[in-house]
Amino acid sequence: MSIESFDVEPIDHRRLIRWLLGVAAAVTGVLAIIGWPLPVLPGRYVRTDAWERTTALIEAWWTHDGWRMSGASWFWGGVAIGATTGAVMIRAGTERSWRRTWLLTVLPGGVIAALGPLVQVLLGIRWSNYAGSHDSLSVIIVYAIGLAGAVGLPFFRGWVMHGRKQSDDDGALRP
Repeated sequence: MSIESFDVEPIDHRRLIRWLLGVAAAVTGVLAIIGWPLPVLPGRYVRTDAWERTTALIEAWWTHDGWRMSGASWFWGGVAIGATTGAVMIRAGTERSWRRTWLLTVLPGGVIAALGPLVQVLLGIRWSNYAGSHDSLSVIIVYAIGLAGAVGLPFFRGWVMHGRKQSDDDGALRP
């Protein structure tokens, strides 16, 4: 027996990933359209009542009479756009550089998800027409951190790859 007899054909997961991205795009697109509130995450300032605040937002959403509008729709819409463009790019099947793939996938959804709430708050539009709380400052801080992370990711990757090239030039062996 030789090694070649044990070789197997690699599994192509692109079809499954396309379907998962499509489902994620459909679900988050519906959440964007209906104005579903973002969950409140426990953190430094919200430790014990995060679940209660989330359920209160959902109850306010259910009991509101009329069209429900929320700044969270920007986030849900951005995720839906990112998932849709990712599925389309996988369907196209062309090889692209990592940076170009990032730009084509993350940038359109990121612009919608980050700039939408910023413009909404700067124009003085309430975050939501069904909840009484006004958390626009904390939302802008969270969005700014998320935008900085998304924009900084390719630069971080370039920095890591530059460090790898330098370590390869030193003659060191990598495992």
